[in-house]
Amino acid sequence: MGSPKNLAEKNLANANLSGANLAGADLRRAKLTGATATGANLTSADLTEADLRAANLARARLREARLDDANLEGADLRHADLTAASLGDSARLESTRLDGAVGLDTGDHGETEQG
Repeated sequence: MGSPKNLAEKNLANANLSGANLAGADLRRAKLTGATATGANLTSADLTEADLRAANLARARLREARLDDANLEGADLRHADLTAASLGDSARLESTRLDGAVGLDTGDHGETEQG
């Protein structure tokens, strides 16, 4: 088994990461605006301060992922698994699609779209 991927601060805007195995990856401060990562495995990935605006993460596995202070505005997280994921106090979820997502307590992170 290889070591986790170091993609910290990388520009992955509009990248196609569908089905990718990024478990344990370091994606701190990465730019993933408009990226497609449907069905990707992001279990235990560190997405602290990542820019995920308008990213498609439908059906992604984000169990135990760190999304502290991430920008998820307009992202698609429908049917994603966010069990035990960390959002911190400043994650931005305005207009984020969360229908069918599991394991997420949206708390006071802004308005979300469900349904």
